[in-house]
Parts: sequence; structure tokens; C-alpha cells
Amino acid sequence: MDNELSQLEAELKALRPVAPARHVQARIVRELGRGEGAARVTPSARAWWRWAAVLPAAAAVLILLVFFVRRVPPASVGENIAATTAPATGAMVREAESAPVFKPVSAENVLYAVADEGLVTLDDGTAARRERLSYVDTITWKNPRTNASVRWTMPREEVRVVPVKFQ
Repeated sequence: MDNELSQLEAELKALRPVAPARHVQARIVRELGRGEGAARVTPSARAWWRWAAVLPAAAAVLILLVFFVRRVPPASVGENIAATTAPATGAMVREAESAPVFKPVSAENVLYAVADEGLVTLDDGTAARRERLSYVDTITWKNPRTNASVRWTMPREEVRVVPVKFQ
């Protein structure tokens, strides 16, 4: 078995790779001639692509706002409201009075964990420290008439990248 492995090893050592085709060599030379930085996307090119994505979306939102938002001329506002409102019946008034009206009375943000994820390098080459902060947000609403309250609690996680200046 050792003899067979040594023969295979000798055959593999004798093998030589085939030279690449001329067009492949020419392409490699062209790519290497450009330099390392030329193949990367420059920040100005990235900014152009961001604007190319954002501007059509902003234009679409503007068009939707122009066509679908109804505008009432200021002179006729009072006339339209007076013409369309009907006198309230007793049942409607009782229903409006019995509807629960909750108002926010407090909001708390409790930080319960901080994790330092170490140094990272930003796109522009500067060093920064990444931190992960975990919070619990609690918002409380209260109905002033019945003193009923609703408490809403939601976990939240923040990742911060803080630039580091070495002196």
C-alpha cells in the first residue's frame, strides 16, 4: 500500500498545470493594471445609486398626495360642515360618553443590558466601537373617568456604532 501511495505521489509531482488561454491572460493583465481601488465602487457612485432609488419613491409619494388629498377651499369650510352635520340624537350622545377615552400618563425606558461587541472598521476606514443596548419600554394609558388603565410593555434593542479617536 505504501508503494502505491508513493507512486501516486510521484505522478502527482510530475503533473504541471496547463497555461491559460491568451484571452484569459490578457484579461488578467487588464484587471491587474487597473489597480486594487478601481474595481471597488466609489462613495460618489454609491450616493448616486441612493438618490436614484430615493427620488422616484419621493416623486410617487408626492403624486399620491396631490391626487388623493382632498382640499376644501377655506371660504366654504363652515358651510360644508354645517350642511353635512346632522343633529345628534340622545343615543349618539350616550354612546360617545360611554366610549373609553384613554390618555397616555407615563412612559418608561429601562436599560437592562449592555454588550460591547468590540471594534469595527467603517466604510471610510475609521475605527468605531459597536455596542448593543437592550431596553424595555413601558407606556401606560389611563381613562380619567373610570380610572381604568392599560399598560403596554415592549422589548427594544439598539445597536450603536460610536467612532473611536485614538490619541
